[in-house]
Amino acid sequence: MRRVRRTHHYRGLAGAYHAVHFALQRADLAPLAIGLSGNYDPTTWNGWGDVGDATYFANPAAYVRNMEGDHLEWIRSRLSILLVVGQGPFEIAPTKSLPATLAFAETLRDKGIRHELDVWGYDSAHDWPWWRRQLAHHLPRFL
Repeated sequence: MRRVRRTHHYRGLAGAYHAVHFALQRADLAPLAIGLSGNYDPTTWNGWGDVGDATYFANPAAYVRNMEGDHLEWIRSRLSILLVVGQGPFEIAPTKSLPATLAFAETLRDKGIRHELDVWGYDSAHDWPWWRRQLAHHLPRFL
């Protein structure tokens, strides 16, 4: 088994991904997802070979693009997603959070899934001090 070294730059990335992916899978339990500095396309994280069904169904950037019918209507009626990302260090490389978040927000818009995109400035970093500020800014309206 290959071990992947994780740095603090990828912890936030995975947290946002998991929050959004879980809410898309279980909007009945999590009707709101907040993704801070996320990348919602795991195929961009590492080159792990061919993309099969398991990867596809764990890839919100892919499966949301193809949602339709009753399931899409169910998601639209239950789920809200808040995507927050900065434009500062590590948001473009190596995490690809900024382009991934912008692309995912466009997919959500195209599918009519309730969401909000909040892009912070060039001074914001891909790190906990900024995520704390972003949460402090957004959480009061959900409490």
